[in-house]
Amino acid sequence: MMSLSAATEIAKDLLDQGKIADVAAANVLIVQMMGVRLIDSQMPAAARKALNAAVKAGELGHLPKKGLLPEAYFHKNAKPHAKDLRERVARESIAAIQKVCV
Repeated sequence: MMSLSAATEIAKDLLDQGKIADVAAANVLIVQMMGVRLIDSQMPAAARKALNAAVKAGELGHLPKKGLLPEAYFHKNAKPHAKDLRERVARESIAAIQKVCV
């Protein structure tokens, strides 16, 4: 698994070389290289559509947003890691809320 910046750089290079057809395929490749991508804000409809198509094709997995748990797209072998990351983000959110409410 690699960082978002490294995965993005590799995807850009592959786009420039013509090895990837479009940006939608690059988004799927980035998630596959990262292992897990948490979505905690809005994302472009085209990117979401490409990721959902990859989920339907069996290339990626998806965990929907639930309460404080963010939405996650993940490599099909990284589901436990995705669950752990989501729980960590939720715990951090709860801790931040508790600090404000005290």
